[in-house]
Amino acid sequence: MKNYETLIVEDRAPVLFVTFNRPEKANAMNNQMDKELSELVSAVGCDQNYRFIVFTGAGKVFSAGADIKEVKKNIEENAADPSWIRKDQINRQEFLRKFDALDQITIAAINGPAFGAGMALAMACDFRIMAEGAALSLPEVERGMFFSGGGTPRLVNLVGAARAKELIMLGDAISAQEAKDIGLVTKAVTAEELFSAVEEMLVKLQKKPFDPLRITKKIVNASVPRFENLLYYEAELQENMLQHGETLEQINDFVSQPTKAGRK
Repeated sequence: MKNYETLIVEDRAPVLFVTFNRPEKANAMNNQMDKELSELVSAVGCDQNYRFIVFTGAGKVFSAGADIKEVKKNIEENAADPSWIRKDQINRQEFLRKFDALDQITIAAINGPAFGAGMALAMACDFRIMAEGAALSLPEVERGMFFSGGGTPRLVNLVGAARAKELIMLGDAISAQEAKDIGLVTKAVTAEELFSAVEEMLVKLQKKPFDPLRITKKIVNASVPRFENLLYYEAELQENMLQHGETLEQINDFVSQPTKAGRK
């Protein structure tokens, strides 16, 4: 298995364990991590040696979401050609679609805060097991943006329109038990039990013939309302949004704040 700069990949075939490995940046997803995750998912999707993939974060954070400092830098360096924003959104949408297309069953082991893009990636997994003490939050609106990359319709599919509005517009962090109660995660366990709960689920899954699991995943995913047309407009809207003065002010304000736990 290839070595990556921002990921730790542990081969325990038929299970692959993938750890986001930027703990000094709260495992924020920068361009390098996005590229490596996309490359890894594409490679594993064609490898029949793996039937299950587990995602988690190094240290005490699952992922603080998109690396806002890098977003700010990209805006500044590409001011003359904002089309990069639309291209970036399309790439993010395509990346999360790869999760739907995977034959492998995916599990997010949410060991700590999962914000924004980190929460979006967890939602793209088939199962989510969350540690008590971890939190889910969508801070995009506070930072002058909207929840993009296909995350909003995925959230609506999981928890319904009213709850999705609440989570996105208010941006409040919710606990593991709250996330379990609204159907956003599969199971809430203590931090000490997180990986034993993951192993327990893997044992149950591996006792079953794989093809029915794989086909069930495909049928369920195909039964969920599709939102491809929305994704096209989402990329256009994000391009306009990131050029808006208020958005740039919010990003600059966030980046200039002292670093806190769970933040970049």
